Amino acid sequence: MAKKDFEEQILRRLDAVIALMLEPQTKEMNVKDKVERLYNLGLDYNQIATILNKTPGNIAVIINSLKKKDGKGTN
Repeated sequence: MAKKDFEEQILRRLDAVIALMLEPQTKEMNVKDKVERLYNLGLDYNQIATILNKTPGNIAVIINSLKKKDGKGTN
């Protein structure tokens, strides 16, 4: 198995583990709160999208709205 394939397998498994660990703690949370928590932990749009089974574009919209709410937007 190539090193890249092995690394991709590890990443997929870590994404699955994170999603499983996140579920009981966030069962009552909405998607926006879950995104905010994962983003604050340092995950990027693509990682969050994979974990929450959403599109990266959807995650980007949520994160941008959170930044605007906190006064960190570019406007």
